Amino acid sequence: MTQAGPLTWRTGAGWVVLAGDGLLGRAESDTIDAAILGWSIPARPAAVLLTAGGSSAEAEDLLACWEDLGGSTGYIVPVYTDADAHRVENCRLLAQAGLVYLGDGPDVLALLRALQGSPALDAIAQAFDDGAPVVAAGTAVMPMGAWVADPRAYGTSEQGWGWIPHVIVAPHFAGAEHAEHLRYLLAAHTDCLGLGIPGGTALALGPTGRVETLGSGQATVVVNQGSTH
Repeated sequence: MTQAGPLTWRTGAGWVVLAGDGLLGRAESDTIDAAILGWSIPARPAAVLLTAGGSSAEAEDLLACWEDLGGSTGYIVPVYTDADAHRVENCRLLAQAGLVYLGDGPDVLALLRALQGSPALDAIAQAFDDGAPVVAAGTAVMPMGAWVADPRAYGTSEQGWGWIPHVIVAPHFAGAEHAEHLRYLLAAHTDCLGLGIPGGTALALGPTGRVETLGSGQATVVVNQGSTH
């Protein structure tokens, strides 16, 4: 694991980018787009996963924006279920990517469960080890942490992938109400910090302990004692 301050994350040659909402091609995301482009592997394609329920039209627009920014061509990797996450061709596409983009969507538990412990998640890790950034947008940031809040059952959670251990990540973060929800979860997971990321903002965790905040806002760390930093 790589560490900077209170955060630790999976060690690899790539960057883990936690974005508060969906990105690319918007005026307010210029700095985020530029950073991701600079960290990508230009000779490799971009891979987009819609497992959390984003639309194919949105993904096509995202890929078009990526190319307009100067990025490589790309494709949607059809991983929607556990069976999809075990298909050899899907895993090959992910392992060979120069950017892996986990899209925002309404069903974070579908994303969590489809990739949990799967060859597809191992393939994403392989691309990351080779230097490809892994960009998690909106709800897709949640499985990267230790626990994922169940949006249908307030206060309950399922175990995440643990790329950022001892952290519960909250996207679309907007102040006191979201902080209170995080504290409620932290009361059940006392070894964790809460990390809230607002829209238009990304927290990037890089090799050798580099941490960068990109975009218009700031990430908020929420601790068990009820104070925020």
